[in-house]
Amino acid sequence: MRYEIAFVSGAEMNQHHRHESKLRSRAFILAEYFRRLGYSTVFLPQQAFEDHFETFETADIVLFHHPDISERMVRYLMNNKQKQFLVADYDDLVFDVSYVINKPDVVDCGESITNISRFYASKAEVGQMFDHRTASTAPLAEEANRIMGGETRVIHNALDTAYLDTAKRIFKLRDPEGVQYALGYIADTASSSSDLTTISSLIANYLREFPNQKMLLLGPVQIPSELEPFKDQIDHKEVHSYNAIPSLIAQCRVILRPSNNNKTTRCESSLKILEAAILGITVAASSIPDIERFNSPLLRRCRSPKDWESALRAPVLTGTHLFQEVNRLRVSVSLDRQVSFWKSLFFGDYHS
Repeated sequence: MRYEIAFVSGAEMNQHHRHESKLRSRAFILAEYFRRLGYSTVFLPQQAFEDHFETFETADIVLFHHPDISERMVRYLMNNKQKQFLVADYDDLVFDVSYVINKPDVVDCGESITNISRFYASKAEVGQMFDHRTASTAPLAEEANRIMGGETRVIHNALDTAYLDTAKRIFKLRDPEGVQYALGYIADTASSSSDLTTISSLIANYLREFPNQKMLLLGPVQIPSELEPFKDQIDHKEVHSYNAIPSLIAQCRVILRPSNNNKTTRCESSLKILEAAILGITVAASSIPDIERFNSPLLRRCRSPKDWESALRAPVLTGTHLFQEVNRLRVSVSLDRQVSFWKSLFFGDYHS
């Protein structure tokens, strides 16, 4: 079978639901979208691609999400880069060795600096072999250009139809004034503990001020010492599936997305923030560059402790205003818009 577009996923240092969400946005949902449009597409891990690479040598476009370096991969690139449109795609700063010592995997999880350095160096090495690259945010594209040379085009993350439909059903049933939790925090990985610590004292002040209010913690996060006295007000749950998250966070009045201010977070996408906002939930988040693309009362950008204190206590949108804002955001983050841009870049380039 001849595939017109192949989406190939490279390995990650740690597989978890955060990676699942990002991989869906960058590869899986695009493969499904183009398949529904009538294109012959496939989505597969890089190892499977390498085991049968001759099958894909007739594809028009092959997009590699976070490609790995290997003997077979290098040979494929050298033999086919003039025949096919081959794209390296990035959604995280996984190619900058100079910043490894400050990565959450090292700081919070105790991963080997040597192992992660080699892993990132290999990502940068193979990335330099591509003539075409894409990234999910402008700062990430700038870093890719600086480290790997050439030009990296920005294609922002989007939410697929299945998630938008799920969010729409949850939104219709959700009562923003009758939710179970005042605050909610989603830990993407164990390294999210340090992000939560940046505002834990402010959360403690809130829980002290409002002893009848509760907070939901989702995922593998350690409760910071400042919040230990308020354990009775904190409901800590594990996340076993990406698909279970929307219904859980819909029970929160405000979702918190704090992050340390460093190169990695400045390159991050606002995808997780938007996944909560289109449920009709107010999201208080550290002001990363990608969120500045949106001007919405559902997105409260926090640059100082005072901003966080205000966000924790601010009234939330309800009624018609909430309905209108959620619908506006849905259009802004829909896959339709991003696919149109994707096609204008790659289909035009390939067939020019």
